[in-house]
Amino acid sequence: MHITRVYIEGFKRFTSFDLELNATFNVIVGDNETGKTSILEAISLVLTGRYDGRLIRNDIDPYLFNATNVREYFENCQREEPCKPPKIVIEAYLQSDEDTQSDENRSPFARLKGTNNSKREDCPGLVLTIEVHPDHVEALKKYAAEDSNPAVPPVEFYRATWMSFAGNAVYLRDLPFRAAMIDTSLARVYRGPNWYVLNRVTEVLTEQQQRELSLAYKKLRHEFTKEPGVTAINEDLKGRGYPASTQELTVQMDMSSRASWDSAIIPHLDALPFDRAGKGEQSRVQMRLAIAGAEQSRVLLVEEPENHLSHSNLNGFMDNIRADCDDRQVIITTHSAFVLNKLGIDNLRLISHESKNADLTKLAPDTKNYFLKLPGYDTLRLILSKRSILVEGPSDELIVQRAYRDKHGRLPLEDQVDVIAVGSLAFKRFLEIAVLLGLDVSVVTDNDGDVAALKKKYEDYLNGEHPSIKIRYDDNVLLKTLEPQLLAANSRDVLNAILEKTYADDEALLKYMDGHKTDCALKLFETDEAWSAPGYIADAIQ
Repeated sequence: MHITRVYIEGFKRFTSFDLELNATFNVIVGDNETGKTSILEAISLVLTGRYDGRLIRNDIDPYLFNATNVREYFENCQREEPCKPPKIVIEAYLQSDEDTQSDENRSPFARLKGTNNSKREDCPGLVLTIEVHPDHVEALKKYAAEDSNPAVPPVEFYRATWMSFAGNAVYLRDLPFRAAMIDTSLARVYRGPNWYVLNRVTEVLTEQQQRELSLAYKKLRHEFTKEPGVTAINEDLKGRGYPASTQELTVQMDMSSRASWDSAIIPHLDALPFDRAGKGEQSRVQMRLAIAGAEQSRVLLVEEPENHLSHSNLNGFMDNIRADCDDRQVIITTHSAFVLNKLGIDNLRLISHESKNADLTKLAPDTKNYFLKLPGYDTLRLILSKRSILVEGPSDELIVQRAYRDKHGRLPLEDQVDVIAVGSLAFKRFLEIAVLLGLDVSVVTDNDGDVAALKKKYEDYLNGEHPSIKIRYDDNVLLKTLEPQLLAANSRDVLNAILEKTYADDEALLKYMDGHKTDCALKLFETDEAWSAPGYIADAIQ
């Protein structure tokens, strides 16, 4: 089972949002405040009927509603204009793989199949709706019309319904699958019993183990009453007598189901309560428990796995995800290019303030494998930038940064322009991503003394077929690299002064600069002295 599509309406920042998903890995990326976390919350809500661990039927949060919809409703009511009350709709379109299942396993999904969805598709699925109760429509309108009332939906007027696409009410116990949420931000860690981690522990334990634990806990509570101090207290209470009742008053441990083991037991790591351990260890344990215990969880939701993990631990976790979850659907939000590259850059799901085409499924297989094997490349910087300038190394990056500041009075990032050192061997890999996403990218490259070879290498980008991509280079074969280009654009005296050297000929100066590329570039970046950028770099920073 996997989700093929999620539709979100009126939930948090989304007025209307449609997202198609892969059957295996999905890596959701985007800038801050684009709604990545909200997507995971919406998916968890429609698959479990719970928000932040609580049944949404019993506990509707007024701040789940889209703020724009709420504001417009209140304003329209106060102007006595026609308007529809704020409403939340979350739909999960499911693929049950019925063709590969036996008749016995097919029936649970058949009960979810129907056209009770906004697309009118005949397929299995779930829809969670939070809307004003029909009996309270006028009361809500009257409330909103009073400008003295806060512009927050009074949830007393609302109801939450959880239905299948067949139009039947849904209960978690009846669903033929489960979803597990891993929140490494530790927002769900509480003092006392750690409900989030205990849910993961419960998934790991078998039913028999849970029964044994419950019985052992009941026995422990019963033994409490036999303690000498407790016995003495009960004898004292019995001796006092209470004329209002003929029954004895004693103190006992609660033996009802509400006082179960999971309401009192605190997870420990070695001898430390779980929430007192290091954040990185907490994250690792939570993620491994969720993976190991989610045998029934066909959908695994992971919030920023890079939080609190060292690079090596993150690498290990991503390897575990790939190895242990190949038969599940994994939906991850991240700010890490490493995570994206490790799970396959073609699994990108870009959430953006702008409408970018985010389909990287057409990436060449060797490009996908390139980033999979060399995940250290910062592909996300390219994907999320308004404009990118790709350079060969750190010295080129410093020179371009300084040249941009000299021309525009500010560094590139202040204009949402990212200068990224990727190495010439990776240029075309990055450009393949840029073409598929329609990104504005300039490449600043050396000619290496062979302009014909350079033109051949970038012929697909020099013919005008991709106008958003510019290849910037100098065609003077005598100026092969950055250092002779800098010398040609400035005098030897200027560079000697900036580098604090006294070379008497160009050859000696170039030999020094070639042997100390980054040091020289750093001095050129930091100096207060004026100098000129080579023409091809000046073209790139326009």
